[in-house]
Amino acid sequence: MGNINEEFKLLDELIRKVNNSLLPYGNEDKLLYLQKKDVRDRLYGKFPKCFLAIKGKGREIPFLPLCNRIGIHDPDVIKFSIKLVNQMNGSEDIDQDELSIILAKLERLHSTYSKDVVKPPHAAARKGLTTRMFNNIKKHIERHR
Repeated sequence: MGNINEEFKLLDELIRKVNNSLLPYGNEDKLLYLQKKDVRDRLYGKFPKCFLAIKGKGREIPFLPLCNRIGIHDPDVIKFSIKLVNQMNGSEDIDQDELSIILAKLERLHSTYSKDVVKPPHAAARKGLTTRMFNNIKKHIERHR
């Protein structure tokens, strides 16, 4: 099961890289969808994990975006959210302890999604093949003793 999850993560990273390469808009234009309330609401309805909530007066407000407009975690959008949290830092309306926790989450997400796509581990595959060959040789020698 872990192997399937790793493959899905790799596929997610590849889709994100292809999306960043193919779309004609730059980093600033990538965030224009956030200005349209209907697009934000639709995205929140379809991908609720694409927004990080801030606890406001008695309720949580899904305020900080994590994904681009097609629902893929995007390091540029996460960086934008980090800037928003840094601007809110020092405000009396928002709990500063919560902001520090949110900032840590955002930085962890940014470091995860800003990495390049992992290349297949050819060296590990060769090592596994060599180990299997040595184990087969060992079994063959033990059988013929």
